[in-house]
Amino acid sequence: MRRVRGWRSEGHDLDAVRLFKLPGSCSLTRAIGTWGCVTVLSLGILSCVPRHRDYPVRSARPVARALPVAPSDSKLNRSYLKAVADLQRLNAEMNVANKAQNFEMVREKAEEGLLRARAARLIAEQLRDVVLREERLAAIDLTVEDLKRLVTITSQQ
Repeated sequence: MRRVRGWRSEGHDLDAVRLFKLPGSCSLTRAIGTWGCVTVLSLGILSCVPRHRDYPVRSARPVARALPVAPSDSKLNRSYLKAVADLQRLNAEMNVANKAQNFEMVREKAEEGLLRARAARLIAEQLRDVVLREERLAAIDLTVEDLKRLVTITSQQ
C-alpha cells in the first residue's frame, strides 16, 4: 500500500486546496474574497491608530506644580522698608509743593502716598513676627490717617 500525502478524512484523500474550496466557487469569487479579507484586515489595523494626534504619539506627562510659598519675613521687611522710603520721598515732594503753595500738587502726592501706604499695610499684614507686625501696622495706620486728612483738606481748597 502506498502512502498518500495530504489530508485524510474517513479514508478519503482531501487536497488542501479542495478543503477550502467552496462549492461552485470560481477564480473571480476567490479574488473578491481575497480583496475583502485584505480590506477587512487593513481597516482593522487602521482602527487601532490614534486619531487627531501628531505622530509619534507622546504620553501625556503630568505637570508638576509648586505649592505657593509665602515670602520670608526678611523679604517682606525689605519690601515694607522700600514702600516706607517711597512714602518719605513723596513726603519731601509734598513739603516742597506746600511751601510753593501748590495745593493741587500736594493733593496729588497725598493721594499717591495713600495708595502706597495701603500697599505697605498689606505687606506688613503678612509678617509672621507678631511684635514686628503690630509695630509696622500701627505706624502705617497713623500714616494712612494723616494722608486721608491731608487729601480732604487739600480737596477743599
